[in-house]
Amino acid sequence: MVLNGFIKKCLYASLFLSTIFVLFSNTPANAQNEIKQVSLIEQPVWSKTNDSFKLRLSINDLQEGDLLEIFTLEKLDRNSLTESFESTNSEPEITSFQLSLTQEQIKTKEINIEVNTDRSSENSVFSEPGTVRPLVIKSFKSNQENPETLMFPLIHLLESEKINTVSLSFIAEITAAPPLQHDGTYVLDREVVNQLTNLVEALKNNPEINMSVSLPPATLSGLSQSINPKDEILLLDLKRLAETQLHLISSPFVTSDPESWRLINRFDTYNDLLTKGDLQINNHLQIEPDRTFSFISNSAVIETLEALNKVGIKTFITELSHIDPKPGKEKEVNPLITMRGENGNIFKVLVLDKKINSYLTQLTNKKSNIHFLLADLSLLALDETRKEKHIIIKIPNDMSENILNQVFTTIKNFPYLDIKPLPSLIDHIEQDQEMDKTKYILWNKSPQDISSRGPNQNLAKAAINAYSEVIGKPHPNTSFLYELLDTSSAHELNENEASKYFTKIYEEIVSVIDGFTSPQNQNVRLTSRKAELPFTLQNNLNHEANVVLILQSDGRISFPEGQTLEVKLNPGINKIKIPVSSRTSGDSQIRIGIRSPDKEHLLQLDSNSLLIRTTRLSGVGILLFVGAVFFLAFWWWRSRRLRSIHRQEEI
Repeated sequence: MVLNGFIKKCLYASLFLSTIFVLFSNTPANAQNEIKQVSLIEQPVWSKTNDSFKLRLSINDLQEGDLLEIFTLEKLDRNSLTESFESTNSEPEITSFQLSLTQEQIKTKEINIEVNTDRSSENSVFSEPGTVRPLVIKSFKSNQENPETLMFPLIHLLESEKINTVSLSFIAEITAAPPLQHDGTYVLDREVVNQLTNLVEALKNNPEINMSVSLPPATLSGLSQSINPKDEILLLDLKRLAETQLHLISSPFVTSDPESWRLINRFDTYNDLLTKGDLQINNHLQIEPDRTFSFISNSAVIETLEALNKVGIKTFITELSHIDPKPGKEKEVNPLITMRGENGNIFKVLVLDKKINSYLTQLTNKKSNIHFLLADLSLLALDETRKEKHIIIKIPNDMSENILNQVFTTIKNFPYLDIKPLPSLIDHIEQDQEMDKTKYILWNKSPQDISSRGPNQNLAKAAINAYSEVIGKPHPNTSFLYELLDTSSAHELNENEASKYFTKIYEEIVSVIDGFTSPQNQNVRLTSRKAELPFTLQNNLNHEANVVLILQSDGRISFPEGQTLEVKLNPGINKIKIPVSSRTSGDSQIRIGIRSPDKEHLLQLDSNSLLIRTTRLSGVGILLFVGAVFFLAFWWWRSRRLRSIHRQEEI
């Protein structure tokens, strides 16, 4: 329950008092749903000057004259905190008192009781400074064989000056399926959007709270593409909080397992996803995310840490179940361990406290209450055997805004806790910590098999690169294709789903390939040995394009400037001149391939052939022609001379 204004004022004032009591309501996980007769409405606060507290209870299905019995039990430690609430057959440790319900209380369905901690006083229970005890309320109906029992932790605080506070950091890891679908549309995961919204609203309501968050950069892109005004507001809120309360941790563009990529020798793909994720966060939130921290999946092994360390990650965050052997109890308040790689590198690993974080899970599932969390944190603070105490609380992704507000508001006002940003907490731990000589290993689960995804991505990437050379860089459509390619890496996709993204990429590229045409059966008459052949090529795109003409001949035509000709095409019809040289007359054919200008000329955009008819004479032909002319001239000259001699003889 969110503290009201009066309670907040009381709690702030209590910091200056020598003794503080805090009462927390809760029922045991296995009994909560059974409690119908009595429940706690309000969380009270009291001090040394008034060693009493007010219980505000809601009553139901009780009659005038029915009884309430109230008492405390033996003080608790961390191990017994939850176990003590499993039994409903509790008997008073020292003192108890009973109240008989009045007609007025039954009518209003509410009862206010002032409870004293002085055993000599009326309506008293036993408590002492520096303890946590179960407070028990039993309700007796006249016709009921067994009473119903309500139990919750009662925290009796010491003077705050005598307590070594618990340093605490909030973290959250939010993942989401990619919003970009294989058909090119954007579909945001509304559950994840709600998670982000709940977190944002709770942080806005609690500006004193700083927390480290890993969020999906692809979702930021999806929010920017959305036409929903609420999505636009959420993106703006995230941007503002990134400047003040959010410590953003680098995360891949889409959810992806680094170990899966390492196993197929494609860790560069994961690094590319990290880089793109950083770029998206920078573009949308105008802040550089912190690459030195990383949440690691349960598939990670020491080699995974080695690979991640090479791309800038220095501190890793994981679950307790991932570590073997389990860190000792001293690590409950010092969550940093060290692991050694095969090459001698030392890696810092933050291990989340399973018990602390279980309270939040139970709170989300309505099986527990935040008061158990505070009781546990109080017991940590009251533990005099540990001077420095550090706790990391990971916020469950499905926590509602109301519960988040309750957690943030209650913890920030609790006198034993000092909320720190995660980097600052790590610095404090490192200053206090001695080198841990325990040889820890990562007990990993099997990673996702993406062995077929690597080759498919290689081919698709080569096609996109060739495509980008055709349409020119930068171009919006190129960015879209690369986003499709990156999205195909998402952990949420199986191999069949990922293949649909590759199909979409090829469809987009084919649509561009189909945009280049040339008239078939183009014939050219060549009348000289060297010439420039006219070739018509149409660019049906609405922008310039770069292509390469690959020229092939049957041997009768050569290409003095080479068989590769780079051409920039304007939209529409383009007249291209191809330098050629003829070796002989007659008919010949050249083949023209229109390809992408990349080094491999991967994409064939079009192909055509030209029929060339050469009408010029060859060198031998000219020689024969000259010889014939000379022969005819000689014959003509000789004939005239013979006729002239013949006439003279006749005369």
